[in-house]
Amino acid sequence: MLAPIVEQTANLLPGRQVETLFEVQTTAGIPDIVCVEFDDSSLRRRSQKSQHFLVNFADMCILRALNSFTEESVAAATLSAYVPLSAKYISSAVLPRLAEYGYVTKESRGRWRAVSHFESLAKYICTMEVKIRDWRSGYSQTLRHRASADESWLILDSTNSASASAHHEWFTQAGIGLATLHPTEGIKRTVSPPRKEHGSTVNVYRELLAERAAHLYSMGRVSGSIGLVFGVDLTTTTGPDPRRASDAGHRPNREVAHSTTS
Repeated sequence: MLAPIVEQTANLLPGRQVETLFEVQTTAGIPDIVCVEFDDSSLRRRSQKSQHFLVNFADMCILRALNSFTEESVAAATLSAYVPLSAKYISSAVLPRLAEYGYVTKESRGRWRAVSHFESLAKYICTMEVKIRDWRSGYSQTLRHRASADESWLILDSTNSASASAHHEWFTQAGIGLATLHPTEGIKRTVSPPRKEHGSTVNVYRELLAERAAHLYSMGRVSGSIGLVFGVDLTTTTGPDPRRASDAGHRPNREVAHSTTS
């Protein structure tokens, strides 16, 4: 179902200029599809500063905390009050790594300051969970991914969607979308999710997904690592698997920003 969904993304997300990626890990699982409308200006500025992508959750949390102290330098002990990390780990591992990546500077013994204000790389993020059947499992997975995206959708095979459609109030109350895929009629919306508005505070879950997606994108890849399912390497049952290099797993490499793995 992946390839037909990718082909019809514009019908589900009208007006969006998105890049479609696969197997990009959130803090609560791995959505089947992640659609990102990147902020080209932010990507360009990131590249000019030679700043690495923040693919580590601890790094994102600490940078967010540091950004709340606009002009003053901060000690690791102070930062530990804002995040579930020890002061020792913050000072010995996280802050030196952020300094190496170009985000913070050490001003004096034990005191650090953010070099620049964090800027999101994504104008819009949408996660999609795809199921042929077992919509309840898909519902739970979509709900978990909701914290990391502006919109989250569950897409079902149309022949197995009646039960989910009968529970449309579940989707409405949870704020997630439901759509069906028909072999000839394409994607149809059943429940449209509300889009979350960006607040003034950085959503670390969303921004971490944006950073990981941008990291893949910068390397010309469309998919993260494809894991085994109960020891089996699963792929699409019909048609090409768009996650794989042999089918459509790479795009022309672009120098979008300085990248790193964690």
